[in-house]
Amino acid sequence: MFKKEKLEALRNQSSSNCVSLYIPTEITGDYEKNRIRWKNACQDVLKQLEKNGVEKTSFMKPALDLIEKPNFWAHQSAGLAGFYSENTHSHHHLLSTCSTAAIVDSKFHLSPVIKEVVNKDRIFILALSQNEVRFFEAVISGIYPVIISDVVPQNMAEALNLDISGNSLQWHSSGNSSLYHGNDSGDDKENIRLKQYFRSVDKGLLHFIHDEKVPLVIAGVEEYYSLYKEITDYNHLSKHVISGNPEHLSPADFHANVEPVFKEIQEKRLADFIIDYNRNSDLSVADLGEMLTCSEKSNIKSILVCQKYWDGMSQDDKKVLDDILISVYDKGGEIIMTPLHNDQCNTLHAIKRF
Repeated sequence: MFKKEKLEALRNQSSSNCVSLYIPTEITGDYEKNRIRWKNACQDVLKQLEKNGVEKTSFMKPALDLIEKPNFWAHQSAGLAGFYSENTHSHHHLLSTCSTAAIVDSKFHLSPVIKEVVNKDRIFILALSQNEVRFFEAVISGIYPVIISDVVPQNMAEALNLDISGNSLQWHSSGNSSLYHGNDSGDDKENIRLKQYFRSVDKGLLHFIHDEKVPLVIAGVEEYYSLYKEITDYNHLSKHVISGNPEHLSPADFHANVEPVFKEIQEKRLADFIIDYNRNSDLSVADLGEMLTCSEKSNIKSILVCQKYWDGMSQDDKKVLDDILISVYDKGGEIIMTPLHNDQCNTLHAIKRF
């Protein structure tokens, strides 16, 4: 994941020839495509440097060396970015796909990695069964397990310290509290046990997510959702459920099941922006030049960039947009880079502060 610290380090670099490379990469399938895209982007840069009369191009060697590392190209995410100059060289895997770009300038161009830093398309997945608890963070391009075993019980027996014999249920003391003793039977007994189990899970999980606003999707048998909804203190439980026994599901299975949730997040963000944009028509801007002027005055509250439009922009216009986005980012404005578009918002759109 691209961190703010990486962005700041790159922003502070300047040179007569700063090379920014971006390519989309294949996670599975034909890995040779990754290598060829990178090779072509590097050749494009070398041609630009030659055209500009630059003779010393040895700073591009780390980028060119990657071309001859086939194993490297078999382990990619959704995109790859590279930054090369006389002073620095680095490459970074991106969680979001990007279009191919090969830019030579006096500073690095960072629009696609700003998208990574401000990315809000995240989903938490809590896989619950009586035998195990698993927790994941999913983004558009992948899913990552999160280790929570130090604060969350790993199964019902551990959570409740259970001793079950015959038809009687006994819960032994846990910490300073005695949990439950009784001879209830049927659904009531089962629900009491499950709620106590889920409370223990929820309490531990909140150590990780208490200040988040990310949708939490429950994966489990159908009745677990309603029970967990009753007891959770997390305010962003998703209505979407991955039904069934999650023990046999792989991370890829979980990710496939939450694709509708990602779409909902993106659609709501776009809809909210359009409402705000139309409500403040006197503050709305759709011209790149005017946006640049506004950004220089710290006068952009929020900006929406449709990915398809960005892909088709000229290199010069992308450089201008890069300056705008950096300014909005610095001033704490909202940046929305979306794959969605409609008739109202399908290019660049901004809302001024005043």
